[in-house]
Amino acid sequence: MKNRRNILKVGILGLFSVVITACTKAMTDASSPTATDAATNTPSDSVTGSSTKGAAIAQLSSLKVGEGFNFTANDGTGAILFKTKDEKVYALSRICTHQGCAVDFDLAQNKLICPCHGAIYETVSGNVISGPTIKNLKKINVKIDGDNIMEVI
Repeated sequence: MKNRRNILKVGILGLFSVVITACTKAMTDASSPTATDAATNTPSDSVTGSSTKGAAIAQLSSLKVGEGFNFTANDGTGAILFKTKDEKVYALSRICTHQGCAVDFDLAQNKLICPCHGAIYETVSGNVISGPTIKNLKKINVKIDGDNIMEVI
């Protein structure tokens, strides 16, 4: 009797593993960028050939140059939006590539800093300045549509 229970437990755990793996793969495939979506994150005032989804992130006229604007990206993660002096915009993920903490924008240093382990990133590019991480922040494609700033997907 005990042997059948153990076999049943192993079978159920195996089934759950398969289901979780399939769900994870489906979610990863749906959210991973394609080659055409992987545009560079240079500050821009428009991106062509892509579609936008959802509501505006912010109004261009309400953003201040040099300050960050936190928002939630279409994938549900934290992000930060910036506006340049020449009215262009760019956005970066706020998820630290070390262990997933939310980075904060330090206006005085003009850097993105992880409060958990001290990783520091460049504001314009998201490139790592100092570790412990070695991976840059994810770039989020945005465009200006009238006075609205939209995420490009």
